[in-house]
Amino acid sequence: MKAAVLLFALLWSFWVVINGYAFEELVTGFIVSLVIAVVFAGFFIQKAGKNYAKRFVYMLAYIPYYIWQEVLCVSDVTKRIITGRINPAIVEVPHPHKSEWGITMLSNSITMTPGTLALEARPGKVYVHWLNASGDKKQIAGVFDRLLTKIWD
Repeated sequence: MKAAVLLFALLWSFWVVINGYAFEELVTGFIVSLVIAVVFAGFFIQKAGKNYAKRFVYMLAYIPYYIWQEVLCVSDVTKRIITGRINPAIVEVPHPHKSEWGITMLSNSITMTPGTLALEARPGKVYVHWLNASGDKKQIAGVFDRLLTKIWD
C-alpha cells in the first residue's frame, strides 16, 4: 500500500509539472496516476528498503538517454546502409541484471535501438544480432546497463 501511494505521488507530481495546473489536467492526471499506481506498484516497486523516489528519478533519466541512443543509432544505420559497410553477426552480450524486469527492459532497449535485435535473454547474457559486429560488444548495452541496474536491481 505504501508503495502504491508513493508511486501515485511521484506520477501525479510528474504529470502536473508537464501538463500544468488546469483543473481538467489535475483531475485527468489524478485518475491516470491512481490507476497506474494501483496496477503497477507491485511490479515497479519490488524490494523493501529500496529508495523508490531515487529509482523513479533514474527511470526519468533513462528516457532521454534512450531517445538520444535512438537518434545516434538511426544515423549510424542509415550511414551503413548507404555505404554498404555492415558486418552482421550474433554476439553474446554480458549483463549484470538479476531481476526479470531489468533483463526485459535491457532486451527491449537493445531491440528497439536500430542495428540490434535481442534474440534471447538469459540471466547473465543476452544474445544479440548486431549490424556492426566489428566494435566492442559491451557498447551495445552501454549505459543502459548502469541505469537499469539502478532502477530494477
